[in-house]
Amino acid sequence: MQSLGTEETREVDAVARSIAGEGRARLRYERSLTRARERLALLASMKTLGFWTWNRATDVVRASKNARRILGLAAKGPLTRDTLLAAIHPADRMAVVHAISRTTGQTDTVELELRVVSHEHAIHWITVKVSAYRDLNGMLSRLAGYVVDDTPKKRAEAESLKQQRQIMHLTRVAMMGELSGALAHELQQPLTAILCNAQAGQLLAAQEHLNAEELREIFREIIRDDTHAVEVIHHLRAHLMRGEMHLECLDLRGLLREVLTLARGTLVKHNVQLDAHIDDGIPAVRGGRVEIQQLLLNLILNACEAMNENAADARRIEIVAVLDQAGGFVRTSVLDCGRGIGHEPAERIFEPFFTTKKGGLGLGLAVCRSIIAAHKGRLWAANRGDSGAAFHFTLPVATTAAPE
Repeated sequence: MQSLGTEETREVDAVARSIAGEGRARLRYERSLTRARERLALLASMKTLGFWTWNRATDVVRASKNARRILGLAAKGPLTRDTLLAAIHPADRMAVVHAISRTTGQTDTVELELRVVSHEHAIHWITVKVSAYRDLNGMLSRLAGYVVDDTPKKRAEAESLKQQRQIMHLTRVAMMGELSGALAHELQQPLTAILCNAQAGQLLAAQEHLNAEELREIFREIIRDDTHAVEVIHHLRAHLMRGEMHLECLDLRGLLREVLTLARGTLVKHNVQLDAHIDDGIPAVRGGRVEIQQLLLNLILNACEAMNENAADARRIEIVAVLDQAGGFVRTSVLDCGRGIGHEPAERIFEPFFTTKKGGLGLGLAVCRSIIAAHKGRLWAANRGDSGAAFHFTLPVATTAAPE
């Protein structure tokens, strides 16, 4: 058999190496394709994820089994663009059309959070990510994307919000239990005055010569005391009611007077002196009236309890309000002369259900921090240099440009 020449041998070796290289490349391609298929199969198996495409030329929508289920579409049967849009909540349809129409370039991606309505008329939340593909002339040719079922997450968020509101309501009710004596004290004075004036009016009316001016003065005092009693009841009702936080411009001086109306009975009962120092020119803050009242009331009541072991002449609360150095915020401090925070880290006292009080719920300061967080402010505590604790919180300065 004739042997191959040197040149022919090199050519054969080159062909062999090429074939081997092609084999290895094909093997790598097949392995990569297998891994891609495995990943796609894993994604397709996720019940909260579905894929779909739409071809403009044929108006045919192809959707995976999960996509049909998430969108509330029929498990089988042809789908079109109108079928897909009909699955979306009527209030969200135009947002989809506008978002896609605003895409530019040959490919562009849009992500939207939408609602869909199932056959049972239940509303579900989904996240849709859409890639729009255009031809060389810039005309939309097809859409491709995926849908994610966000309903469990939305339900969990709603349940968490509901629990937070229930905790806040529970705290308000518990606080009202502590305030019952104070409220009774506040209502007793105007009601007693009304009764005395009514009895005086009866005696005056029985006289032979009626003094009309004196009788009018009695009526004015009755009206004034009745108005005061109504204000006390109104504040109590506001604290007990559940509801959404309504942001408004608040004058700290006026707000503090309203809180002291509720707390006066407790201050008298504990023999606590309260001094307020609000800098001149302090701007109005932006917040929820009832929520900030609840915050101040809770801090004042906590300060009263912290000084129970003090001598009667050593129970003093100071409330100081200044413009924060950072600007844009007003910092209010509630200072007491009590036992201080103790050995616990200052941050821990704001944790839910942590309490040093016998029979306490451990929710008051946690709710206070939630209130301040909702106002984009900050609440913190520290021991004072001499004795007692200092609680500081910031609230944003009200501006005319701030939205309601």
